[in-house]
Amino acid sequence: MKIAVINSSYPVYNLCCHRMLVKFKREQHEVFFSPRADMWSQQCHKAYFSVIFTWDLPVLCHDASLLKQVGVEIEIGGPAATAMPGYIEQQTGIRAHSGLDERFEHVAGEYLATYTSRGCSRSCDFCIVSQLEGRKMIEYDDFPIPTGENPYVLDNNILLTSWGHQQLVVEKLKHVRNLDINSGFDDRIFSRDPERYWRLYNELHLECFRFAYDLPEQKEAIEACARFLHDKGVDYRRIIVFCLVGFPGQTFQGCVDRLQFLKDIETSPYPMRFRPLDCLTRDYTPPGWNSKQLNLLFQYWGVPFIWRSCTWQEFEESNELYKII
Repeated sequence: MKIAVINSSYPVYNLCCHRMLVKFKREQHEVFFSPRADMWSQQCHKAYFSVIFTWDLPVLCHDASLLKQVGVEIEIGGPAATAMPGYIEQQTGIRAHSGLDERFEHVAGEYLATYTSRGCSRSCDFCIVSQLEGRKMIEYDDFPIPTGENPYVLDNNILLTSWGHQQLVVEKLKHVRNLDINSGFDDRIFSRDPERYWRLYNELHLECFRFAYDLPEQKEAIEACARFLHDKGVDYRRIIVFCLVGFPGQTFQGCVDRLQFLKDIETSPYPMRFRPLDCLTRDYTPPGWNSKQLNLLFQYWGVPFIWRSCTWQEFEESNELYKII
């Protein structure tokens, strides 16, 4: 069979697409990979679309409709499909797969990323994970070792797994270089017993320690984590803190203050633009916010060279784009 595997969020790496390529080739299918539907994929018997971000859905729906018109059988899945299945069905007449797809969850192979667990009990309003993976933690013992120059672990909250599982993860991955636990460590858990987690995870060749400062009640925990890691000789370049910007109820100045706090405690702030789970535009601006103001925030706080070389006030005053209209 001729099969097209289409990563609708290309060039972002899509682990599920990679697994599908491996699985279908092992089954002796003729497999074609592409970020878009084209002439080759129109000649396929079946096309599998995987989409990570909701703002990629309009293009996906256009491509899926095109293939459907020429008789190609279509399947659609991924986080964005889980978030907006109704939109996809309305636009294409195709019912998308919601949640994890067990057909592709355990395909052995060499990948740039891996999951050692699924789920997160936090169920934050701004996060798709509880819808996609569920709130119950599921631990995998047979996860593949990620490869490449910058291999990733994609677990959404690894510190919520059992201690035995965390020990297994470290044992299996201790020889992997430049490892990135990409979703980071839950500071509310790490700060309860930082010495314990340090002893375990310091066995890994971690690219950095990642945390997130999304909610006001995390402030003390973030500061405790930073202070502990500084005492261990870890500098700000290797302490990266995601910081949600634009969530309902937040103010512009409040977000600036949280980013400034992260700089003051000698971490590297990483602003994350809030988008609703059903957002169809990448450049979302929250109601009541100014788009130029928001863009300026990312121009400063999203570029370490800039926030290390001048203050926010200096940058704000010198930038002519900063005009509230």
